Amino acid sequence: GRGRQPQHFKGSSDSAGLGKAEDRGIDGSGAPGVIPGTASVWVKTFGCSHNQSDSEYMAGQLEAYGYRIVSNSNDADLWLVNTCTVKNPSETAMVNIVNKGRELEKPMVVAGCVPQGEKNIKGLEKASLLGVAQIDRVVEAVEETLQGNTVRLLEKKELPRLDLPKVRRNKHIEIIPLSTGCLGNCTYCKTKHARGELGSYDPEAIVFRAKSAVLEGQVREIWLSSEDTGAYGRDIGVNLPF
Repeated sequence: GRGRQPQHFKGSSDSAGLGKAEDRGIDGSGAPGVIPGTASVWVKTFGCSHNQSDSEYMAGQLEAYGYRIVSNSNDADLWLVNTCTVKNPSETAMVNIVNKGRELEKPMVVAGCVPQGEKNIKGLEKASLLGVAQIDRVVEAVEETLQGNTVRLLEKKELPRLDLPKVRRNKHIEIIPLSTGCLGNCTYCKTKHARGELGSYDPEAIVFRAKSAVLEGQVREIWLSSEDTGAYGRDIGVNLPF
């Protein structure tokens, strides 16, 4: 085992749970699909290093469950698109990919800031949606989507643990989110609507993740990422460096 796991985030607990399909944001009658954990998934990421880290965590959980992460979108049974809402070009590119996937009849899970901040955006009606705090439920979302259901997992809840499995895009770089959200209230900022108020990870969780990554033997760089690095810890009474 990995010993005692530190508390990673101060916030509300997940009240969504699992339970019945209709209570889990699932819509659809279902359809015969592949055996759970045997399909292939293509992961496309837009946006910042925090988004990249989220994608690596989602890929890691899927791979740990038995899914194959593929680099060629044409070879994939399902597309997982992690989105960015900061700039219009990124959002437009995401819509183009979703439209292409629909043309190819690819089951799709759209994750990240776009569905979290604007779930009714045109083009996402038939895609499953996964919010920024729900990346630890990506296996559930993928399984349901492959079965022909449409999933909406957008509840705000306690953030995912930092010790989840990860498949890094660059095996030498470990990206660790310090926090999510910010203290600002800029009316023009879509990211604020998506990521919400500042929520900082406990220092011991961040250090634990960094040490674990280094001990794997391949990581040469540690990136600390967040939407507002300068505000880190103000919500939990700590500061950098620690």
